[in-house]
Formats: sequence, structure tokens, C-alpha cells
Amino acid sequence: MRLLILALMLVSPLCFSKTVVIIESYHIEYKWDSDYISAVQSVLGDKHDIHVLALDTKRLKKSEWPDKVADIQQSIEQLNPDIAILGDDNAFSLMAQNLVDSGIPVVFLGVNGGAAQHPALESPLVTGILERPFFEKSIRHLKKVLRQNDRFLVLMDDSPTMRNAVNEYFGDKRQDTIYGSQLDIVLTNDKDTWLDSVVNAHETYDAIIVGTHHTIRDNAGNYVTPDELMSTAFRQTRVPIFSFWDIFIGKEKSIGGFTVSAHQEGLTAARLARLIMNGVHPNKIPQLKSLSGHFVYSDSGLKHWNLELSPLIASQAKFVP
Repeated sequence: MRLLILALMLVSPLCFSKTVVIIESYHIEYKWDSDYISAVQSVLGDKHDIHVLALDTKRLKKSEWPDKVADIQQSIEQLNPDIAILGDDNAFSLMAQNLVDSGIPVVFLGVNGGAAQHPALESPLVTGILERPFFEKSIRHLKKVLRQNDRFLVLMDDSPTMRNAVNEYFGDKRQDTIYGSQLDIVLTNDKDTWLDSVVNAHETYDAIIVGTHHTIRDNAGNYVTPDELMSTAFRQTRVPIFSFWDIFIGKEKSIGGFTVSAHQEGLTAARLARLIMNGVHPNKIPQLKSLSGHFVYSDSGLKHWNLELSPLIASQAKFVP
């Protein structure tokens, strides 16, 4: 069935113009959101009426979320969309049930939680892409880049997104071995703990691999921006930093890796939405996991760490400054 759906995604023609709403958890200036939204628009934009509604949950205080949800629900009532595309866990948890209760089909992307966190995942009107880091493929790839150095610190914030991803793959374990490589997993929302892990990593590890780091605060409770964390980590670490996500790669950020692509997630979500608008019921489309990653590397990061990719990997990689 999965192969059939994938084939239909590639050949299904566009239907007559319909109204599509994209509800983003965050905001358009956030690179993950802008990447997947542009991908959705590249597939559906010419033939459909697309409206982007932002929950802005990274910048708004949690106490302000209910008012924002009410505003978006009012917009949904006015637009009466034929389908909704929801980006990431917050949009799904805040909006999905209301949409399916109104009879509106939902396609999601970037969702890390399961049915325990998001009961609406079991609705027959819901399908989409469960976002999952490529743990095994990333480690196998990085062993080749580092040439036998294989002790990794996996460093993430202690957010629902990362807890779900780690628990699904590793269970309760915070140490594991993949392809013979040692992994220690640290999830924390404390700035000092996060940075101390980076500074001291050379004592035990050959490299760091970062997940999301968007819920980290200092001792006074002040929010620490991801850019500030990564630039500090880049300057202070004595081992290279890689990433599971392409949005964290660049100058004074992580070097690269085999990464989840927001653009690819957006393309897949748009193609699933197109199937539904062409008459395929959502409950006939199995929920997928992140389908394909890609190699992304920072030219400045490779130079800084004196690393060189093999000709084969370099030929497949996208390079950023």
C-alpha cells in the first residue's frame, strides 16, 4: 500500500482549484517553516488558493496561545477550506481536533508525537508525515566522514519533540551502540548544562550531533536563542558538531550531516494533500515517516575542522556557506 501511495503521489494530476490552509506552529521567518511552506506552494500554489496562518508559538508566551488559536479558528470559519496542512506538533495539538470536528481533512508534517500525545492522529480524516531523525543513517554516514572516530554525544533540548523522537527509537536508554559506535544522549533545557556538555565533549567523544535546541533557558529563566547557543558552541568546542536537521547547518553552526529536510517534508505533504483533493480519502493513505534525508555541509565548517568529504558524498551533498 505504501508503494502504491508513493506512486500515486508522483503521477496524480492537480484537481480543480480549492482552498488550502497551512497552519504553522511557528512563524514564516523561522527557516524550517519557510522551507516547507515554499515547498508546499511549489506543488499546489499555481492551482489552488493557499492561506498561511501562523500560531507563532516560539515567540508568544504559552498564556497567549489560546487567543491565537481562537483567531485562527475564526479565520478557518471564514475561509471554509477544503483541506488543512499542519506543520509540527504545536499546530497539530492545538488545531487538528477542531478541524476534523468540522469535517476538514488534515495533512500533517513535522509531527514527532504519537497518538498518546495527539489522539487526533487516529482520526480517519488525518494523514501525514511523522518526523523522525535519521539516527542509524546519520551514524553510518558520520563514521565515514570521521574515518573510524565513532564516539558521539547526541545533544538535544528536553522538549516534547526530542523526547518523543528519542524514546521511540531508544526507549528509556540514554546510551546505545549503532554500527559499533558509542552514543550518549543528553536532553536538557538548561543553558549551562548544554554548554558544559559541549565544552567538555572532547574528554570522551569524537563528535557532537545536535538535535533541536529551542527550549533552553538560563538560570534566570531567560530564553536563549538557538543562534546564540550554536555560535557559542562553535567557538568553545574542541570536537566537530554535526546535525540531524539541515536548518542548523552553516557558518558558526554545525558542519553538516545526513539530515531531515523541511523542503522534502513540505513536498511530501503537498502531494498527499493533492491526492485527497483528487478524491482519495485520508484513511486510505497510510501515515508515513520522514522519507528521505539529504547530505548538507557547510564549506566554512569543513574548513574550520579540516575535514574533507569523499568524492562520492561531495557529489551528493548540498553546500552552504
